[in-house]
Amino acid sequence: MHWAFRQADSLWRSQRRGAHDALNSKTAKEYFRYQETESIIMLDQMPTTPENFIDHFQRASTSLTLSIVYGWPPILDSAHPSVLHIDRFSRQLLVAAAPGPFWVELEYFKWMKYLPRWMCAWRRNAENAFSHDSMILEGLCGDVQKQIDAGDETKCVAGKLLKVLEHAGNTFEAAWNCASIYEAGAETTSGQLAWFTQAMILYPETQRIAQVELDCIVGPDRLPSFDDYNNLPYIRAIVKEILRWRGVVSLGVPHKLSQDDHYEGYLLPKDTVCFVNIWSLHRNTVVYGHDSEHFNPGRFLDVDGKLDSSIPDTRDEGHFSYGFRKRICAGRHVANNSLFIHIAFLLWAFNISPEINAHGSPNLPDPFQCIEGLTTADVADIVAQVKAGHGSLFDGQR
Repeated sequence: MHWAFRQADSLWRSQRRGAHDALNSKTAKEYFRYQETESIIMLDQMPTTPENFIDHFQRASTSLTLSIVYGWPPILDSAHPSVLHIDRFSRQLLVAAAPGPFWVELEYFKWMKYLPRWMCAWRRNAENAFSHDSMILEGLCGDVQKQIDAGDETKCVAGKLLKVLEHAGNTFEAAWNCASIYEAGAETTSGQLAWFTQAMILYPETQRIAQVELDCIVGPDRLPSFDDYNNLPYIRAIVKEILRWRGVVSLGVPHKLSQDDHYEGYLLPKDTVCFVNIWSLHRNTVVYGHDSEHFNPGRFLDVDGKLDSSIPDTRDEGHFSYGFRKRICAGRHVANNSLFIHIAFLLWAFNISPEINAHGSPNLPDPFQCIEGLTTADVADIVAQVKAGHGSLFDGQR
């Protein structure tokens, strides 16, 4: 039921169409208020416990996604039972989707799927988890349906999907569509903010340029807002560069060929599982320049400092982290907006710098150390790097 991993059948097309209608570039503007509110809360919490900056990122990302998907008010505690359940669901999904965690999906052990159920703990666990998750997810959509029935026009993804389905008694499809959208948004935004923090430590000149832009356009007497969007090209370039430099999924989501294909003299038979080496694409020096290994938002700006991301086949994103063609991420507009406003707020309010050791030298994290899996890095790994190296600190207010 998670359409990111479903073949392009009629159900996939229906769910994808619903997600696009709820998350397209025009509809994404309806969520500006949610995104600005979460940035304000994050700024309020950060100075109290700056060492827990990852927790603040995760809370903001989770709370924002719940607001956008289910219309929830902001949550100040990420230990809410529903949050913990959905995050557990997301973790299970990422483990299952990574290459090779179950023998049955390997080429030489596919016969295992024909074994009786009593011999297959992996099958029983998956089926039980599906039933339990469906009950929780349908309950979340059911709460939104009750609000709709009461005349509440709260703008959220679940509400839009339920209205399209037009059968209030059956929330199953909408529930799983919402879960797919939630899972794609809650974990990834906080992870990208963690990589952003590391980039600001390793490339302080980038931080200085961005803060000069904010000082000129926003100034010290008010917070940034989406009204400043068109006047902050360098902040928008940082968003693109974070997704290029350390995108969410280095090898993309696995794809299985629906028919035989040929590529540069190679036969790729039907049912071949293919991975796109996005990490390598993002380090193509012909496309991104000789410094493609480094963090440089300027690569997305023209000589006049205006945004220029005209890289073929990226739909003006300038990178491939959101996937390709008909399977490109439906929520990319919301994700870009979230990263933009969070980064603008953080750089407007704080200096991000490494801690200085007893010898007077900065302790810098290793930008090439990460946990292998479906995603580029587990957020917890970035935290470990920071703590082990006395890494990034949000040094008070600017």
